[in-house]
Amino acid sequence: MVNRRQALKKMLSMAVAGLLYPLLAKEGDPRARADPSPRKVDKKTALYRTHPDDGKMCMNCRHFLPPEGMSSHIMGDSRKMEGMDGSMGMGGMGGMMSGGCTIVAGSISPMGYCRFYLKKS
Repeated sequence: MVNRRQALKKMLSMAVAGLLYPLLAKEGDPRARADPSPRKVDKKTALYRTHPDDGKMCMNCRHFLPPEGMSSHIMGDSRKMEGMDGSMGMGGMGGMMSGGCTIVAGSISPMGYCRFYLKKS
């Protein structure tokens, strides 16, 4: 027969094992829980702006995900746009299609900028 102390020890050890198992499970172990997809930060946390900062803009960033249909010409020649003040001719910033980001949530302007900017190599 199990006394109360033994039962409490067993319950505590099971609870600790349940909490530690995902941390200790080896990669590829079919019993391991799948890691949830990484969460993106909101624009406020990223200090996101819709305009470039000192030539830094999302279209030149390693984390930028261009929108479908964005001209490869624009993306390929983005180096030529580094010194622009945010205007894109007659279309302005609003004329460009929004893309995405691997770090920041929501739609991202190719002319935008945030604190996670990392120039493409």
